[in-house]
Amino acid sequence: MEHGEQTAELQLYPASLDCLPDDLLLQILSFLTTKEAASTSVLSKRWRTLFALSPNLDFDNSIFLHPEEGKRNRPDIQRSFEDFVDKTLALHDDNHIIKTFSLKFDKPDRDRFGESFGVMDVVDRWICNAFGHVVSELHLRIPSNSHCDLPSKVFTSTTLVKLSLGTAIYVPSVPSHTCLPSLKVLLLESVQFRDNQLSDVVVDLYFSGYAGHTTSHYNLDSLGKATLDLHLPKHYKYLDTVGEDLMNLISGIRNLKTLHLTFSAVEAISLFCKDGLPVFNELVELAFSSQKRGWKVLLPLLLERSPNLETLILSGLHRYTLRTTQYVGIQVPSNNQIKILHIIQYQGRAIELLHINHFLLHMECLEVLKVYVAAEMDDFKKMQVMEDMLKLPAASSKLKIQVK
Repeated sequence: MEHGEQTAELQLYPASLDCLPDDLLLQILSFLTTKEAASTSVLSKRWRTLFALSPNLDFDNSIFLHPEEGKRNRPDIQRSFEDFVDKTLALHDDNHIIKTFSLKFDKPDRDRFGESFGVMDVVDRWICNAFGHVVSELHLRIPSNSHCDLPSKVFTSTTLVKLSLGTAIYVPSVPSHTCLPSLKVLLLESVQFRDNQLSDVVVDLYFSGYAGHTTSHYNLDSLGKATLDLHLPKHYKYLDTVGEDLMNLISGIRNLKTLHLTFSAVEAISLFCKDGLPVFNELVELAFSSQKRGWKVLLPLLLERSPNLETLILSGLHRYTLRTTQYVGIQVPSNNQIKILHIIQYQGRAIELLHINHFLLHMECLEVLKVYVAAEMDDFKKMQVMEDMLKLPAASSKLKIQVK
């Protein structure tokens, strides 16, 4: 009897969904990839085109191209993906908004398009179609090592809030009339620009890629926040341009308010830019993670050249190593204005406690110390960490300590 009841419930489930309004069904479908949502078209006539009206469209031709099955270079498989995208976009009339348009378009080993009709012609058509529907987020991952002349609408959209480009593509030019007044977040993963002019369009920048592939001049005066995930190039032939390229980038972001550096970015900048860092007069928040020399070389320089820094976020203090038995603390400017200190992934090691003690003695304006312990610490160890912190002397009488 119980088994029969469960079966009845399953049989009624599609009918129950059909009772829901279109808006709610589209919201449910928006959590699926477009190909997954398209599979619902077999449920009934009502569902046949409903998936295409989702405000979030996510196309990935790697689902169609399966090298292990020999499909990658079959023209009919390429055409089936293009037809699927074209038909889906065609179902959107002028009244339908496409909030998010994501496209992962992997280039086949043998390009069937020929010289006159390349990959980017197809991509351009889809992008322009999407921009006709008030797109606010655009995510593009197109062929590696490809020249990518993006449509001018990508650089002049009044509705675009988030733009992500990758990976290993080359954008030969950015229009001189570029204007993205609504853009808040720009994510670049191994993207190379010829003129490297990205001025007056960005609030937040996430930059991931190899430094030194080309000598670059950056103009990012409007930048508010940047996360740099820089890596040294794998090929030795690019190493001679790394220093100049990194210095141009760092100089171009000297007016930002928030800077987050991954450990790989710290190591790269420590190697090539330690003697030429600009002054970051506007910087109020710095997140810093290091494995080796960054603690001893770059962090003291950044603190010295960030006179208005108020929030310091440190990760990986346990990686700081001592060459002698005598502890030497990280140099902190006597006139520092740091009010909030975050310690991330605290392991409870002696070297970490020494650093924190040193910071508390040299940060007279400090108001809050937040210690985020490693995930493996139990409640008892957290209590012990709190006791250790409360025993430390501090130069500030306003200090409050939190252990999380």
